[in-house]
Amino acid sequence: MTEHEESNRFPERRRIRSSGPTEYLLSVVQGRGGLIPGIIRAFLTFGSILYTVGLEIYLLLYRLGIRRASRLPCTVICIGNLTAGGTGKTPTTQMVCRMLIAAGKRVAVIIRGYGGEFEHRCALVSDGDHVLLTPAQAGDEAYLLARTLPGVPVAVGRDRIKSGRLVFREFRPDVVVMDDGMQHWRLHRDLDIVLLNACEPFGNGRMIPRGTLREPKSHLQRAGMVLLTNTRRAGDSKLHQVRKEVAALAPGTPIFVGDLSPIALLALDGSEAEELDWLNAKRVASMCALGNPMSFESMLGEQGAILGATFRFRDHTELTRKELALIRQEAEAAGVDAIVTTEKDAVKMSSVEITPPVRVLRVAMLVSDETAFQLALMSNVNRSREGGRTESPSRTVRCNP
Repeated sequence: MTEHEESNRFPERRRIRSSGPTEYLLSVVQGRGGLIPGIIRAFLTFGSILYTVGLEIYLLLYRLGIRRASRLPCTVICIGNLTAGGTGKTPTTQMVCRMLIAAGKRVAVIIRGYGGEFEHRCALVSDGDHVLLTPAQAGDEAYLLARTLPGVPVAVGRDRIKSGRLVFREFRPDVVVMDDGMQHWRLHRDLDIVLLNACEPFGNGRMIPRGTLREPKSHLQRAGMVLLTNTRRAGDSKLHQVRKEVAALAPGTPIFVGDLSPIALLALDGSEAEELDWLNAKRVASMCALGNPMSFESMLGEQGAILGATFRFRDHTELTRKELALIRQEAEAAGVDAIVTTEKDAVKMSSVEITPPVRVLRVAMLVSDETAFQLALMSNVNRSREGGRTESPSRTVRCNP
């Protein structure tokens, strides 16, 4: 569903967006009319050519053995995608970790920690028992993983080799799960689980900066598993088309279907505020800083909420007090019963209640055939261990399912 179609579904709502060069460039990439946008697109196309050539040369060094990926002494699973933007990687990381724990595996997570103070260094966000950093230090996604995965150590840092070695040295996990590392070729992975937004699996089909593809869609062939997300919004016809295209690009790779689904409505302090059906027929304002805000807004609509206002900000944005005050004013003017945000955004906010109240929509990645997904996951994990890996030393970290 396009943004125009989404707006028609909620004709009453008002929209405040973060402005700036990112929003403008996105509109240019999507086909904004005019002479200047046309000139910009020409430069972006040239930039895409340079990026693609540089990427292929870089990868050729690995294919020729001139560069080699570093290995950790344990199984490494990557949750990634081919495009820039949100596909549900962090909720999928949560799901995969819980499946591994249920199978008796010791698990650790490594993540870049985008926007956090330790993004360009290396640090533990959680030791499995205690959260050690703040959201500002760890980044919103890393902090969320640390808070929602008890018993699972989480390390942050752009250099995933350093963070991977850190968690292995300290905790000896059986499996390290890397959130958003598909393009981190320096670290060897035993399994790449690639997520594709079923509505726009390859964006506009162009490489960045002219499009949103981080690498050519032909590279999907290195996926060990493919998970199609946002499938409710895509619809049966589009989903069938995408499945056929993915099967052609990655023959023999198991393809799964999943969706982010609401599971709870929380207060800012993390306690349960209302039942999910409280949203039905309630007039609310949505507020998010996501790569795919329409998915969140659509989810609220599916719960029966009436969107009186929407507040969108660039992914990972930390709102200032001034912006939050403006949101409160606009929400009050729209006559909403509550402002609803995401868990990722909520971790950066004070738990002090305001008017209108802020409610946090907790979501989970739900796979249509969870048993088959878990079997494929464990088959890959077991195969990686049979391929020459040794058992981890006896030191263990408590893992709570």
